[in-house]
Amino acid sequence: MTEQTVLALITCQTYPEPSDNLKTLAACLETMGVRTVFDAWQNHPSAPFLLPLCAWDYAAEPEAFRQWLEQAEQAGQRFINPPELMAWNMEKTYLCDLAVRGAQVIPSVFVPPQKAELIDILNRQGWTEAVIKPAFGQSGKGVVKVCADVLDVDMADYPQGMIIQPYIREIETAGETSLVFFNGVFSHAVRRQPPQGEWRANSAYGVSVFGIEPPEFAVRAAQDALAALPQMPVYARVDGTLVGDTFLLNELETHRARPVVCTPAKARRNALPECWRSCLGNIHQPDFININSKPQAV
Repeated sequence: MTEQTVLALITCQTYPEPSDNLKTLAACLETMGVRTVFDAWQNHPSAPFLLPLCAWDYAAEPEAFRQWLEQAEQAGQRFINPPELMAWNMEKTYLCDLAVRGAQVIPSVFVPPQKAELIDILNRQGWTEAVIKPAFGQSGKGVVKVCADVLDVDMADYPQGMIIQPYIREIETAGETSLVFFNGVFSHAVRRQPPQGEWRANSAYGVSVFGIEPPEFAVRAAQDALAALPQMPVYARVDGTLVGDTFLLNELETHRARPVVCTPAKARRNALPECWRSCLGNIHQPDFININSKPQAV
């Protein structure tokens, strides 16, 4: 790496201050000789390497975020994950695509912002309880549980449509399992456990996060989901719910993956720095990973 090589850890204008775990990651990278800076994507950072881990408000401006990805690539800047993959991953309809490609996904249906359409889907699917998520959303915003016989939903909260899924009651006790992968290889996992009386496995709702050893079938199912992607990402977080001996995919993130940097002390101390060393090894050894080229399609 030359003195001019800089990696920008991307935040956003809504939450510009990097979290403590992102600062920890930056410190690890600095010890590896990777100079890091923090900047919001809306500022169009000029660093040659870009890692958008905390661009949390992209969902409020999805088209602007998509344009930033395109413009940065056209300017010769290099993302760790392919920008076209991140753009596809922004909209939760990717879950429908992955289901068609054979991944074990919680049944997911896209619904336009029309209550009649929502009622029709609930009736046709036979879902008495369901979860509604904005097509573009993050941090649990707009995620609600509904009952088919009492449908109190403000469609104005879902201007780009919504994803509707059956309510999986196991999440109340099993929580959400998040598995982290680097170059398709499993690294470590955490469990996100909602507090009693809550079902949303998100930090906004008081979730507890702790390291686990996931069952082998969960790792295999997550790997199958990665293999169903249009391209294999350099890093990814795969979230799902354990239902018996089945891992049902809930989300797959390639452009915001907080558990990658928010892990138990052991994982952060041992696995994480070495995995990021591998992912960013191309900065030191261009032949190791060429992030200027497209990863092989799968």
